[in-house]
Amino acid sequence: MNNLSKRTTLLAVSAALGTALLAPGIALGQSVKDQIVGTWRLVSIYNEVNGTKTNLYGEKPAGLLVFDKAGNSISMIAKPDIPKFAKANRLQGTDAEYRAVVQSIISGFGTYTVEGDTVTIKTIASSYPKRSGTTEKRVMKISGDKLTTVNPTAASGGTAYANYVRAN
Repeated sequence: MNNLSKRTTLLAVSAALGTALLAPGIALGQSVKDQIVGTWRLVSIYNEVNGTKTNLYGEKPAGLLVFDKAGNSISMIAKPDIPKFAKANRLQGTDAEYRAVVQSIISGFGTYTVEGDTVTIKTIASSYPKRSGTTEKRVMKISGDKLTTVNPTAASGGTAYANYVRAN
């Protein structure tokens, strides 16, 4: 092989390796623990109870799931079309307005650990108070920039299945 061919080959290999190392969505042989850190945007979610699937947050839910390197997590899922309160003060809503909010949003924050494809979340506080102070396990799988989660202890009952994409 002549010097030009060697340099061309070295350049091509270097470019490929650099691309693989710098692209956040490429996860060659990485574990969930190595890949989970970052911000994930919700694409879809449904609950299943006794074989019946329900889109509790509508066809186009809004949500973010964030995991940091220090082991902290935060999550919010909402219907995109929650009706606005009549008054400009959140403490002066009607019973119907409050009910619509509670049934349209779930959020919380806490800490997390990862073992294999199981993520254990210790919730510090949640918009669903019964979840605050609890520890729950979720199965998470990452393929490139896609994250799928299975939550067997969904706050609305049954099992929640969600799909996320890595936020840019």
